[in-house]
Amino acid sequence: MKRRVIPLALLALLAAPPLAARADDAAAVRGKIAAAMQAAKSYVITTTASTGFTVTTTFVAPDRFHSSVAYGGTTRDVVLIGPVAYVSDGGRAYQKMDAPPAVIAAQSQLRAVPVDQVLSDKTVAGKTWGRFTTTAAGPEKDQRLTCTFDKTTYRINDCSNEGMTLTFSRYDDPQNVVTVPAVGGAR
Repeated sequence: MKRRVIPLALLALLAAPPLAARADDAAAVRGKIAAAMQAAKSYVITTTASTGFTVTTTFVAPDRFHSSVAYGGTTRDVVLIGPVAYVSDGGRAYQKMDAPPAVIAAQSQLRAVPVDQVLSDKTVAGKTWGRFTTTAAGPEKDQRLTCTFDKTTYRINDCSNEGMTLTFSRYDDPQNVVTVPAVGGAR
């Protein structure tokens, strides 16, 4: 009788669906993604939304961001260097100002993307990507996103939901540069 029980138990184990990631697996993935994003010297994030706005943000360590926003035929260019913002609307001269704390927090959280839950891997065009869910940074904290990451480097590839996609690219590209713009002059 024992002989039949072992093969049946093995068959049941093999037929069972894969188990969800354990909490320590989520903690390990969270730590590896955080380390990979903190170690990045630079990258570019392209955000597109179903509402029609697009944002291209270049990040250069430790605290430089350049965002170009386009929406409804208007443009805004924002350079954030530490707590200082340089803003140009519609190609006008840059104005220097203190960056609002919410903007500083949102930008810095692009390097500390929280991993809420680890999901099963996804294979696209022969490449297997890790996946996780996150809650987007910003004042609302209500944007739930599903992200993919490279399973070797743990760098984020993209994050999306039904209304928005963020695509991460050009990691550590020496051409990623954020310079202090001239204030009050023509762009």
